[in-house]
Amino acid sequence: MSQHINGLGNFFKVIAVFFVLLPLSISAQQNNDLQELFLLDKNAFNTYIEFVSDDIKDYFNPEAGNQYPSTNLFDGYLKTCWVVGSTKTNKNSILYVKLPDNIDVNKIILNIFSGYGKNKILYSANARPHKIKLSLFAALYPEGFSTEVASLYVIKKYPFTEVITLADTFDVQSFPLNLDKKELLAFQKEALIQAKNFSGTEYNRLAGTNPPKSFLPSFILKMEILDSYPGKKYDDICISEIFFNDRFITHYPDKYSQALNVYIKNGNTLLADYVDKKGVVIYKDTSSVFTYVECSENKNWAILHYTPNDEEGEGSRNEELAALIDLKNRENVESKFEKCTGTSAMFQVLSKEGNGNVYIPNEAFNIELK
Repeated sequence: MSQHINGLGNFFKVIAVFFVLLPLSISAQQNNDLQELFLLDKNAFNTYIEFVSDDIKDYFNPEAGNQYPSTNLFDGYLKTCWVVGSTKTNKNSILYVKLPDNIDVNKIILNIFSGYGKNKILYSANARPHKIKLSLFAALYPEGFSTEVASLYVIKKYPFTEVITLADTFDVQSFPLNLDKKELLAFQKEALIQAKNFSGTEYNRLAGTNPPKSFLPSFILKMEILDSYPGKKYDDICISEIFFNDRFITHYPDKYSQALNVYIKNGNTLLADYVDKKGVVIYKDTSSVFTYVECSENKNWAILHYTPNDEEGEGSRNEELAALIDLKNRENVESKFEKCTGTSAMFQVLSKEGNGNVYIPNEAFNIELK
C-alpha cells in the first residue's frame, strides 16, 4: 500500500513526555454488568468524534505501530484509510465510536466508505469489509474523569445487535440504525442509576477521594468485521472513512482544481471557471429556471436556487427550491447528500463557523461539508 502523511502523531509526540498507557480492555462489574472504557478525546487534529480501537497501544501516540491507523477514519478525507486487520490472519481490530450527541438516537445514519479510497486500483488490490457486526452501549461519562488525551466512560451493553452487509463498491454506503428512542432512553436511565454505585480499576484511580458530581449520558457503537471481500494483491482489510448524518464527505479528485468563479448562464445552466479550465458546465436543467447561486468561501460547495417550470407552461413557476453542488467533483450531489444525512439541502444556506469549516444548518444541528 502507498504511504501518506499523518499529522495527528506529531501532536501526540509533543506531549508524550506525560506518557501514560491506558488499557482498552473492558471488564464487567458482576453486580450490574457495567464496564469501563477509555475513548480518545476530540482535538485539533480530530475535531469530529470520540473513539478508540483496540489496536491502539499508546493513547498519546495512537498512530504508533500502524502505518494506516484508525485516526484516518475521522479525518474527513476518503483517500486515507485504516487497516483494521488481515484476511491472512483473520485477526481484526474492534472499533468503539461515540454517537453524536446532537442527533436523536432514532434518526442515526451510519456512513461508511469501505475499502482503500485513494483510487480504484488500490481499492481492488486491498481487502474490504463485507459484513460488520454492530453493538450498542449506553455510555456515562463521570464529569472530570479524563486524562490529557482520553476520557473514561462507564458503559452498559444494550440488547441490540445488527449485522450490516456492504456492497463491493467504490463509494460511501449509508445504513440507518433504526433504533427505538423510548427504549434506549429507558435503558440509559437504568444504567445511570446503577452507575452511582459503580467501582472499577480506572474509575477508582481517577476518582481518588472525589466521586463524580454527575454523569453525562450518551451512546457508544461497537463495530466488528465478520467477513471481507478479498484483495487482488494485498491481505490488508481497509476502511477509509466513517461518519454519521452530521457530516457529508466527497472525494477530492486526483487533479483537484479550485473554482475561481461560479455563475448562471441562459437561466438553466450552472458554470464555473477553474484554474485549469474556464466555462465548465457543472449542471444543466432545462425544466427549471436558476435564480441565483451561493458559494462557500473555499469554492468547494455551492447552493443552487431554482424554480421548476410548471406543467402548465414555461411561463408558470413553482416555489423556489435548492440543490447542493459539489464544485470539487463538478456535480449536483443533492441525492447523495440526502442519503447520507436523511435531509435535504433544500431552502438551506451555507455557513461557516470559527474553525473555518463549511456547514449546512439543520433544525437541530449543523451538517459539516468535507
